[in-house]
Amino acid sequence: MKTITLGKAGDQPFKIKGIGVSKYHATVTIDDYGRWILADNNSTNGTFVRNELSGEFMRVGPQGMQISEMSFIVLAADNSAGCCFYAKQLINPGDYVDEHLYMRNKKLEFDQEEENVTKRAKLVRVGIFTIMLIFTIGTIFWQIADPKSTGMMFTIYRALSLLTMGASTFYDAQSKRAKIIKRRKKFCQCPNPECDYKLTPDAIENLKCPKCGK
Repeated sequence: MKTITLGKAGDQPFKIKGIGVSKYHATVTIDDYGRWILADNNSTNGTFVRNELSGEFMRVGPQGMQISEMSFIVLAADNSAGCCFYAKQLINPGDYVDEHLYMRNKKLEFDQEEENVTKRAKLVRVGIFTIMLIFTIGTIFWQIADPKSTGMMFTIYRALSLLTMGASTFYDAQSKRAKIIKRRKKFCQCPNPECDYKLTPDAIENLKCPKCGK
């Protein structure tokens, strides 16, 4: 069993300078079966782990939480006041290859999500245009066949217009893209624990942080 104390006075293999981090902020225990347990030591500003699906940060209590080598740990805050790192750095410090590859894979996932949103939005627009075109042509022939049906056609046309507007509003592509961008930002932290730089898509693609060079 191996126990690593995280904090300004901890024995982790890198320095922690963030003003929001306690001296003995948290503890990671790796048992004889290879299971990782992260526990908060009643720190002032809390310990968090990122949910790898939603990107949201889950608070870790003194009772502990099971994590993995690629879990993203946040002590206090994900900026210069805290410290962020992948758990792997506790046993293999200075090697950021796996972390960069992980971030690039996440970037590709987000790129695909945005592309799918664009494709669906296009299908919705094409569908609405097609329905309106068919109905418009149909009403022309209907009016020619029955000139007295103008009032009924106008009512149906308004109902159909409201229906298509509702379909367009239901699939709000702009809102969906905004949510993807928000999640994407939670997966762009430089993997170097001593750097608080948020990587751009190009930096993620290049597998290197332009600020610290790691």
